Amino acid sequence: MAPLALPYGSPSPSPSPDQDPTVSRSSAKPPLSPSIFPPTSAAILTLPNEILRIICVFMDAIDSTVMLLEKRWGEEDCNISLIIPLSMTCRTLRERLRPFIFRSVFNWNREEEVWPESTRGLIRQVTLRDQQIRHPQPIKLRSDLFDTLPRLPVLTKAILVIDQAVPSQLLIALSQAPQLNELEIQQARLDDIELCFPETSFPQLETLTISVWTSPTKAAVRVAKIERELHNVILLLQSVSQNLKALKISGDLISSTFLAISWLHLESFAVTEHTPSPYYSARRLISHMPCLKELSMLYTPDLTRTEGQLKPPFTYGASDGKKLATVAPRLSSLRLSNCAPEDIIFSQLPDALTGLHIYANKDVYIPPGNPQARLELPLSSLDVLAVVKRVSHLLDLADLTLTLNHYPTPALVDVIAVAFPNLEFLELGYPEYWLGKDEPDESEDEAMVESLAKFRRLRRLRITIDFENRYPSSMQTSHHMRAARWYFNRLPTLRTISFTFHNWRHTVRDWFSRPVRTSWETYTREVLLLRDYHPQQPWRFRRQPTPAASESDDSLDLDI
Repeated sequence: MAPLALPYGSPSPSPSPDQDPTVSRSSAKPPLSPSIFPPTSAAILTLPNEILRIICVFMDAIDSTVMLLEKRWGEEDCNISLIIPLSMTCRTLRERLRPFIFRSVFNWNREEEVWPESTRGLIRQVTLRDQQIRHPQPIKLRSDLFDTLPRLPVLTKAILVIDQAVPSQLLIALSQAPQLNELEIQQARLDDIELCFPETSFPQLETLTISVWTSPTKAAVRVAKIERELHNVILLLQSVSQNLKALKISGDLISSTFLAISWLHLESFAVTEHTPSPYYSARRLISHMPCLKELSMLYTPDLTRTEGQLKPPFTYGASDGKKLATVAPRLSSLRLSNCAPEDIIFSQLPDALTGLHIYANKDVYIPPGNPQARLELPLSSLDVLAVVKRVSHLLDLADLTLTLNHYPTPALVDVIAVAFPNLEFLELGYPEYWLGKDEPDESEDEAMVESLAKFRRLRRLRITIDFENRYPSSMQTSHHMRAARWYFNRLPTLRTISFTFHNWRHTVRDWFSRPVRTSWETYTREVLLLRDYHPQQPWRFRRQPTPAASESDDSLDLDI
């Protein structure tokens, strides 16, 4: 039985008569802080399952880089590595942690069965691939795998990372999984033999993702059997269209037959990567989606084809002038990429729109001999002014994202605050950090906070700050935390803040990498301000304070 732990502040036990007091004092350990007092294994076993699950979630986050960066393609999810040692504490704890350990599994080469029979009732997510990651070698997709997938009773999500053509037997096996709710096909090649799904296929599927350019694949790989691939994609979409609620698909896989499919329950629709061929307006693509609430048209420049609308700005609006609400009356959120402020779609937005997000996505495909082609189209200051003017009638707008070709300025924030004072979420990102001015105007820091304070309901903020040029010796996380606290103290309604920042040491080599270019460091008010944290050097502006500002310490320093 584990010894009872003394409560914090209790006197240490007196040495025995046969024990040297000096030895006892010299070997005594310093008292533990209440925040780090170690619980016994018996105490852990008394916790209810809900609390134990929360502990596992936090251990999951500690061991995962997903909290900071968007997950890179091909990286294995090893988030349970800290939980496995914990499960080895005792048999009882190991039994209680089994559902968390085996909730997500991979396939691999082995002579025995795919997954042990005792774990199949715990598997909720499977990632299936035909190439190993750590030691590159092929993985055989065998018939026993196809037989096992329909027998996983609680399987809710499947991710396919297949370099070769996705076997039709694999898709048919997944279509028979009774509880499968989400299917994600990465780097899709669906040009195997013609698919033929049974009538009862995908009974519970609500979310489907099909992407092509998840990694820099060769364009020639897909050209050979493109007609068969488009046909198989349509067969897959037709088999799931009646129950599907969220669809994300590459524009490369959309053909004219797609326009004839009815999506009676679809609430979220996203078209990514390249534009469809032939090209269709946004309203044409959603003409059979009466329940649509979220629309994302995230096209990227196309460096793989020679015909069609391949380079930005892309035209999303319909020339007939009809509004999107005529086909999607419930539409509340719109995401666009690489668009121009004069696009007619800005005059076709529904008046009840609550979210507008404009990005400048770069093509994942990198052509040989031209690895640094910059074709995306972020917004200039004049573009922002034009967009804000054209959408100023959106009185219910609560979420706004603008991807800029420069660092955000207080003047720009002022314009947005006048048009949309009730914003709850604002993102002003500048992805090409190192292209900014060499001598940033540091006097804008305090002016930026004053401009942000004009938003009466701002709760979430994402903003690019040039930490590298302003504070070249302070590229540590602690500096960003001090800055986050300073923002929280000045903006009382703000709950979370996310920074992207100029960091050429980590980004200039991989500027084309999607995880690097979209990374955000996020801080939460409750987490930061609950800590009794006193920085050795308070976060200050480099400019000299004015006499009026120097009268109050919290105008320059971070007051915790």
